[in-house]
Amino acid sequence: MTIILIACILTGYIYEDSDSLIVINDTLVICGDHDYARKVHITDHSVVLVRPWLEGSDSLGRLVLSAPLIVIQDSSLLNGSFRGYGGGDNSDPHGFGPGYGGAGNPGGGGGAGYGGNGGQGGDNAPGSGGSAYGDPADTLIERGSGGGAGRLGGVDGFGGNGGAAITLRAQDVIIDSSDIESHGERGDDGGLEAGGGGSGGGIMIWGGTVTVHNAILSASGGNGADASFGGGGGAGGGRIKVFYETVLDTTNIYFAVPGGSPGTGMYGTPGPGTSGTIHVRQIMLIAEQSHTHEHAVTVYPTLTHGNITLQTAEIPVYVVLHNCTGQRVKTVCLWRTRTDLSVADLDAGIYFVHTPGASRSTNKIIVLK
Repeated sequence: MTIILIACILTGYIYEDSDSLIVINDTLVICGDHDYARKVHITDHSVVLVRPWLEGSDSLGRLVLSAPLIVIQDSSLLNGSFRGYGGGDNSDPHGFGPGYGGAGNPGGGGGAGYGGNGGQGGDNAPGSGGSAYGDPADTLIERGSGGGAGRLGGVDGFGGNGGAAITLRAQDVIIDSSDIESHGERGDDGGLEAGGGGSGGGIMIWGGTVTVHNAILSASGGNGADASFGGGGGAGGGRIKVFYETVLDTTNIYFAVPGGSPGTGMYGTPGPGTSGTIHVRQIMLIAEQSHTHEHAVTVYPTLTHGNITLQTAEIPVYVVLHNCTGQRVKTVCLWRTRTDLSVADLDAGIYFVHTPGASRSTNKIIVLK
């Protein structure tokens, strides 16, 4: 048994079931949402690659790993670089994604945006740079957008792809002597007009305890490419978010979300991409108390920035929302067993849901992003 185990480790080993994902000295290509009952363990120079985005598929170009324990160690790499939204090409010269770079007409392609803005391309009618999107401080993470293509009658240089969206969610997250990256891609050089860079992607770590030692987390914007007439615009940097509930332990850690540099050409002045965003904060999640009685109203999700759903077996029933100072902010009467309620009009904060007069009490805490 010992000989077999050593042989597996030397040649590489990947194991996955509903309990665990284990990668030892091997390369795994993966995408979408993965929830494990025990752990994720990536070690011994392993490489985990996000499967590249393709139009029409939501799972491609993003990766969510969830487990009670996530460990990435021993010079391993979680890599989403160039695997987000696609850059402009022959089928669609504009880049893809909310912050896509525009195609030149004629001119260099614009750099894409996500955490930062993309720069415009060069020449007389350059592609516009893409705008930043998303909230730097909320608990959402997105793919980086693609850069625009350089054009002169037809597509010349293709735009660069954006970086993927990567999320690690666990009770304990440990990253030691390993890196996570999701860079945007440099645009392609063109004969006359060059492509714009793809924006940096998104990296989010969320854990009860987060330990990061000797690691680099980076999501740089791609550079614009070079051409004789119009260079491509540089792309905006991505977003990095780290949320911890109790402990954040870091030593020798480096975050990087720079914008991409512009390309070169004889005409016009391509623009650089601007830097992305880095957000690190403690986040409070209030666990529900265990009671022997049932709630009059069930409320979910407990963390939202738009809507909540109220379910009840007792109708009609009044539901009242109070803020943390005790002020009543919303009252609704439920006439159906399931009701969707918008809370987008409320300020960010903690809210308590009560059912006065119901036969069973409800005391649910909502944290709005």
